[in-house]
Amino acid sequence: ASYSQYSPAKAVVSTQSTGVKGKEYIPDVGVSLTPAAVCLIILGVLLLLIGCFGCFGAITGRHGLLNVYLILLGIIIILEVAVLIYGLVNKGKVAKNIEAAIKDPFDDVNTKGNEADAVDLASVDTIQEQATCCGITGPEFWTHPDFDGKVPASCCANAGKDDVLCAKADAYPTGCLSSSEGLVNKALTVVIVVIIIIVLFQLICMVLAWCSRG
Repeated sequence: ASYSQYSPAKAVVSTQSTGVKGKEYIPDVGVSLTPAAVCLIILGVLLLLIGCFGCFGAITGRHGLLNVYLILLGIIIILEVAVLIYGLVNKGKVAKNIEAAIKDPFDDVNTKGNEADAVDLASVDTIQEQATCCGITGPEFWTHPDFDGKVPASCCANAGKDDVLCAKADAYPTGCLSSSEGLVNKALTVVIVVIIIIVLFQLICMVLAWCSRG
């Protein structure tokens, strides 16, 4: 048996099994994005309502509305800073969840070869293609006899569309664990910078609202 047996049949199964709700074969890394999305929607609505207090207060010159605006915006800023601190403190936990989620499908494929779960096969291919990496620690990670001394085609940038395996010499040298952690760290850094910019902007708005009280 060879890894090529996976190509047509299992690809169909994996597409049906993992191409649900737009996940595109990306495995669950232990971090649900749904609560974060709901929180962002609620935060957006709250900021809109709070902004209305500030806007009407500035237009009408009513200090009461401006005071409400300042108090509510101050509470929002405190909550944002708390979320920022929580994210920094739990950054290591996120990394561990990602490490476990990535290792499981890779270990399954490398241990079982053609008999590995179709979802794991598809997850491995997608991770390697998107993160431009190969195996957990590099091309040498793939040792199962079904690979015939080669690696999955998703390890190689120059692999053909119908290729299933490619030479280790042509594979990405970086392991997917370090590569994926790097992508996550970059994403977290962007989120942190965005939150800091938002907080600074809100502080400026508070100062301007205070000054407009006369």
